[in-house]
Amino acid sequence: MNDWGRLDPTWRGIREDMIELEGRPVRLLRADGEGGAASPQLLVHGLGGAASNWVDVIAGLRRYGPVVALDLPGFGHTPAASGTSLTVDGHLDFVLAVADHLGWDSFALHGNSMGGLIGTLLAADHPERVERLVLVSPALPPTCPVGFLPVPMATMTGMLPMALPARRTHQLMRLIFTDPTSIRPALLDVMATDSLPRDEQEAVDHRRALLESTRSIAGLWIDPRRVYRAVDRVAAPTLVLGGTADALVPARVLRKVLRRRADWSGAVLDDHRHALMLDDPREYLARVAEWRATTDAAVA
Repeated sequence: MNDWGRLDPTWRGIREDMIELEGRPVRLLRADGEGGAASPQLLVHGLGGAASNWVDVIAGLRRYGPVVALDLPGFGHTPAASGTSLTVDGHLDFVLAVADHLGWDSFALHGNSMGGLIGTLLAADHPERVERLVLVSPALPPTCPVGFLPVPMATMTGMLPMALPARRTHQLMRLIFTDPTSIRPALLDVMATDSLPRDEQEAVDHRRALLESTRSIAGLWIDPRRVYRAVDRVAAPTLVLGGTADALVPARVLRKVLRRRADWSGAVLDDHRHALMLDDPREYLARVAEWRATTDAAVA
């Protein structure tokens, strides 16, 4: 296990680990809970992302319990084994398999973009497993299929910025960061490292994962009924965070979801973009802390 504190002092205590799952390695970033805190948290990235998308908030989340951020199959440095489904449902099964391997009967799930879509479906289908749910610019579809038609290329291709070398994608990084020039070099380096395939097989896996996952998301957007039935069935306390400057998940979609689920907490923040935990980790952690304080009684 490698302590990422060697890369940036703020990441001290975050370890990179490879576990063996279903006959193939899975890359994780993990940190122990502070002071005996034992409420586990599983962090799921979006399309084209990796576990490192969460690195700036892992240390702050340790106060609640152990934290694990994973690379989904075909993304980051988790291979897409032959026969592995790289659809949203395939990723959902994989997330549960990782939780089982960790020995976590229940956990809080944080999901960004596609990870938020996965988290919504998982919480609805397995309410006994998801103790809390945090959705960060979740890739939820417009409630009407017609709303999908004008935007599939702009939105779907826009979901790929974290799949490309960060140093060469300044324009795309603006989809994620309010001010790309302020990104710390250490964060740029790990994002670039996680997006660059280490060999030809990993390059093949990345291409396959992007294609199959994008097709799967598109199918759920074209007919959104399954997703919104899941939204209605989620029982876990849920926090939704997004931004008015998000070009990928429109603020109106998140506001509509929050009206539909008036019992959920949430905020659509002015001038913030698609990945709050990357763009403004302090704001992210502050919102999570406030929400957890108000929902402790419900979860206990």
